[in-house]
Amino acid sequence: MFVGRKMTRDIVTVTKDTSVLKVSNLLKEHNIGQVPVVEGKKLIGIISDKDIRENSASPASTLSVHELNYLLSEMKASQIMTRKVITTTPGTAIEEAARKINQSHVNSLPVVAGDELVGIITTCDILNVFVDFMGIDTESSRVELTLSNDVGEIEKVVRLINDMGLKIVSIVSSVDKKRENARTTLVRVACDNPEDLCERLDTAGFKCTREYKVDRE
Repeated sequence: MFVGRKMTRDIVTVTKDTSVLKVSNLLKEHNIGQVPVVEGKKLIGIISDKDIRENSASPASTLSVHELNYLLSEMKASQIMTRKVITTTPGTAIEEAARKINQSHVNSLPVVAGDELVGIITTCDILNVFVDFMGIDTESSRVELTLSNDVGEIEKVVRLINDMGLKIVSIVSSVDKKRENARTTLVRVACDNPEDLCERLDTAGFKCTREYKVDRE
């Protein structure tokens, strides 16, 4: 899956001449943490609520709310925006965008095609992808397995589940960096009680952690 399929296309933006007070009000109105700064369709910067806080008067100052608002109304977006923006593209894999967000410690990435801003992908968008791929919203039970890295291990698990007539909702596997030749595999199966499945997996030599269906709030 690529960023272009999950990004938000209806973007709130400001120009470099927008007052910081207006930017602050837009962030609150739309319940967002950052807003891109554009010149036409070209991305030239980004402003976060943190930028506004850092460029506002100190809480220890004697400025009144009215005076602080006046200060922010006189300050322009170009004065506090971050000009070196971390971006992604519509054709970037969603997991690569997640990695970049995590490594950069940001909450979102503007999506650009060339210099043109075409969307924004947020941590919430990526979490929604995670929820979809894990099948969390589907009635199911979760089973955790410890497998070896040998070829065909996951295929054996899938065949065993299929032979029991159970439907796999999702299956995710990753190498366990703490244990040599081991991987952790999470399987969601469409059943209320996976006890029989776990017993079959144990008998087949797979280490199975019994994790039953968890009620969602």
